[in-house]
Formats: sequence, C-alpha cells, structure tokens
Amino acid sequence: MANTPNDAPRRDDWQPEDLKTGKWETDEVKPAAKTSQAAGSMLGSLFGPLWNDPRARPLFLISMFLLIGVCALACFVVSLLALSGGGSGLGVFGDTKPPDPTAAALPMSDTLNVQINGTAIAPGVPTRLSIGDKIFDVTGLRLSSEGEWPAYDATSEKTAYWAGGTLVNYVIGLPANEANKALFDQLKPKDLILLDTGIGTLRYRISEVTAINADESGPLRNQSSPRVTLILMGEGGDTRRLIIAPYTDEATANTTAANGVPVNLGDVQVTALSERLVPGNSVGLPPGRNYYQVNLQITNLITRLLDASQFFTELTDGEGNKYVLSPSGSAASGAAGWAQGALQPGSTTTVTAGFEVPETMQGPTLTWQFAIDANSPYIARVALPYKALPVVPVATTPPEAVAEVNVLNANISPEGNELRVVGTIRNLTSEPLPVTLTDVQLSTASGALTPVNGTLPAVPWSVEPGQTLAFQINFARPPEGSGSVYFTLMGENFEIPGL
Repeated sequence: MANTPNDAPRRDDWQPEDLKTGKWETDEVKPAAKTSQAAGSMLGSLFGPLWNDPRARPLFLISMFLLIGVCALACFVVSLLALSGGGSGLGVFGDTKPPDPTAAALPMSDTLNVQINGTAIAPGVPTRLSIGDKIFDVTGLRLSSEGEWPAYDATSEKTAYWAGGTLVNYVIGLPANEANKALFDQLKPKDLILLDTGIGTLRYRISEVTAINADESGPLRNQSSPRVTLILMGEGGDTRRLIIAPYTDEATANTTAANGVPVNLGDVQVTALSERLVPGNSVGLPPGRNYYQVNLQITNLITRLLDASQFFTELTDGEGNKYVLSPSGSAASGAAGWAQGALQPGSTTTVTAGFEVPETMQGPTLTWQFAIDANSPYIARVALPYKALPVVPVATTPPEAVAEVNVLNANISPEGNELRVVGTIRNLTSEPLPVTLTDVQLSTASGALTPVNGTLPAVPWSVEPGQTLAFQINFARPPEGSGSVYFTLMGENFEIPGL
C-alpha cells in the first residue's frame, strides 16, 4: 500500500524538506515462499496482463530498474545540495524554528580559509555594518546541514547576522524587532551603507527597497555582482522585505583620495576642488607666514538640517605638522570663507578652508581632512600636491585704520548661556562709520563660529567722525572645553581666555 504524503507546513530555509523515511507496516517475518507469492499477487493486481504475460515480464523488469535508478540519482543530487547549502527555500529569513545543534556562530577567522600558493589570504569577512547613524556588529553564522540558520538574538538592536561564505553579494540579516523595522521603513534609494571587512571598508548605495515571496531565493543566491542584500529575519507572513545595495566606487572615508574625487561620509559628500597658496605679505601676515587655501564643495545627503558651523577641517604637511582652520585665512584674497549657518537637505555649498602656514612648510604632499564634526570617526582625507614656491616680495601699503576698538570686559551671563563682550569703538575717519553684524565675529580655536544673540545698542551702528560708541555684544556660550575664543570687530582681533 502506498504511503500518504505528509502535508508539512512550508519553512523558510535554503533546503527542501528531508525525504521522509517509511517504515514497515509489520515486523512479522514471512517465509520466503509466502513473501514471493504475496509479491507476485500484488504485482499481478497492480499491473494485470502486463505482469501475467511471461513474455512481457523481462521488459517490464528492465523498465522498473531504470525508474528506480532515476529516483536514486535524484535522491543523490538532493543530498549533495543539502550538504552544500543548496535548495529552494529561504532559511536566511530566519523564521522561528527549533535550534539546530549542528549550526553555530562562526569566529570570523574560521569562516573561510582562502589560500594562494599555500599562503593564507584574509578574505573580505564583514565585521561592522553602518547605516546612517546606526552601527551593527556583524556575526557570521554557520548554516545547518539543511541550510537553516541557528538560533539568534531576535531582540538585539546592535547585531547583524551574515550568511557565512557570501562574499560577492553579502547576505546580511537584521532581526525583525521594532527598531530594525523602523530602520527599514526609513531607508530609500541612494542611501549609503558601509560595510567594514577584512579587506577594508566597502561602500554601497541602495537601489531597491522591495519585498519578495517567502519562497523566492534568487536575490539571495545571485553572486554575480558585488552588493549587499539586507533582509528582516523572522518577520513572518508570505512576503519578506528586502533591500539591495550595489557596490559604489566612491572614495572611502578614512582612506586617502585624490583631489577632485567626491568623498561620501554618510551625512555629506565633500569634494576638494582646488587649492592655492596666498603670500602672506599680500594680506598683512607677519614675515615668513602664508595662507594655504582649499576650495571645497559640500552636499547634504540626508533629510535634516546640518549645522555647518560644526564642520571640522585640518591640514597636515609632509612632516606631520598639523594646521587648524583660520577664519581670516578662509576669506583672504577674495576667497569664499568657511562654512556657516544651516545646510539644507539636498543642498550644496562651496566654501574655502584657509590655513596659516609657514613659508618653510614641507611637501611634496599635503593631507587635507574634513569631517562633519571634530568627533566624527568618518573623515575625508585628500592628498594635495605642494611645492614651496619662492615668494616675490610685493610692496603693499597697510590698510589705514578706520576704527579703534577696546574690549573692557568679557564674562559669562548669570544664566550661564551667553558670553557677553563689553567695549568701545572710536571712529578714526572723517566720515560716519557704519558697523553691521558682518563686522562682528567670535570663533573658537578650531574655527567654529559662535552666533550673536543680541547687541546694545542694536545694530547697525553709525559712529560719527571722532566719536566713541560703548557697546555690549551677547554671543551664545561657546562649548565646554573650547579654551580661548577670538573676538573680532572691524578687523581688530582680541583673544579671550577660556572662561
């Protein structure tokens, strides 16, 4: 009697269901004659004249042996697929299933053993996944003999799971907890994904945010092109959410790029456009000092405002000496000046980073750095060629002073949220002297500008010839640890020690 097929529920795995082994209906041992007679009776009842005709039996037996051979070959192929992780299911989706003792977390070093001429080569095993401001530690998992994932922590918001061995199309799962579901909801095409691996940081741009049937494995198996495939593990239902992000050859954060190459830092894309050396004697610098300027373009890649005053930049010469941003050097000789204010989503700004450097600064290569703030781990590094050129002295006439500025007092307000600068300004010209907010500035040692909260009297001011105006200017309090700050009014500079 034929066995009735088991109606087993479909599972998300990478293998078909194991073939179910049957069992004898009775353990009674029959005599051989009775067994043969019973078999002949059964065959005769099943195949009738085809078996009862002795002349047709040889052809019938040959056909039966061929059919059994085909079935055995099919079982052998299925067994090979099971051992190699093949199959048609989607165990990578990680739906709930009993833990498999043969599946386990993989030490990164044990995931693959790549050798060339007997020498071990480090494979591109992923260790960290970065999506916007979300960072996940990547754990490699060894699939079971059936191609299923082992048990994992479905509540973890900081762990991603990599299907061990996928090195072209990195298949990475995130547990379908509320935080990761919200992350999937926010992601959209062109968003950046960073994957730290044993061969460096790889960058990917999302091309598809989609859903596929639970039994569709093509996007997960396709290893024909480099990309990351993100999935939600254990979401349930008949469909699974999927994100596909192809590899991009954009310059990588924390590695050195060439001048003119865009560098993506996740929140912004920055490109060094050009550079120039401004002789110091042409802009009033002391002898032996110059300004080195880098013109750059910054694009906001995210959907929220960015505070451009927090952007960080630095210059390093060929001997490792570092130079901080100079606000005056960023605007010298007609340059655009450093970034200020808010950078709107999707908008681009072109600014100048200026640095005061010695004439003896050494090349032949300078390294210019940029980050969205001084504490960001993602830094754009650009190599700039530099050769100190002989500077021909240029006869210049120092600009005639138009005002005399004195700072009488600088203190923190009683509320603790403002820095108040009190002083006087005297008009040294024979014409009324206009003063606006563009003539006022307070910057930190790193070059960050501090906004003005208010003035007494209210600007603009008009100081009559030979007259003196007393003023108070209220700035937002500089961040803790800023050290000394620098107050500028009508070109006159004052250092205010850390308060």
